[in-house]
Amino acid sequence: MARPSIQIAVTEKVKAYIETALKTSPQLMPLSTLAVANAIGNDRRVLKKYRLDEEIANAAKLQRRAHRTGADKARRTLDERLSALASERDQMAMQVNTLVGRLALIEGNAKRLGIDPEDLYRPLAPPDRRVARIFGRRR
Repeated sequence: MARPSIQIAVTEKVKAYIETALKTSPQLMPLSTLAVANAIGNDRRVLKKYRLDEEIANAAKLQRRAHRTGADKARRTLDERLSALASERDQMAMQVNTLVGRLALIEGNAKRLGIDPEDLYRPLAPPDRRVARIFGRRR
């Protein structure tokens, strides 16, 4: 009779370890393939054989997000600011492209209507600011 597979038992032990490790800090219960293997009493190659190392890596990311230090929070805020600036830059680039397209449309319509497109860029004459004689001095 062949030996029974230990996959089910190892998987249950790993899931139980991950559940408790997610509730504690990474210093007390680290989530790495070697640390989990030592904690449950198996070899790390067994965990890799059953692809439990991928599950452990995903849980480690969750644990790190849940227990961030002050430096991580500062870096995260900088990353958030960078992503906000990048999205603002993309939005402004889209607005510029829209305005350039609209300007090209205006020039095309001016040419179609028989207006010289260069006349669109000529400065306006200043308005006449002389005061009418009726508002002048009384004698």
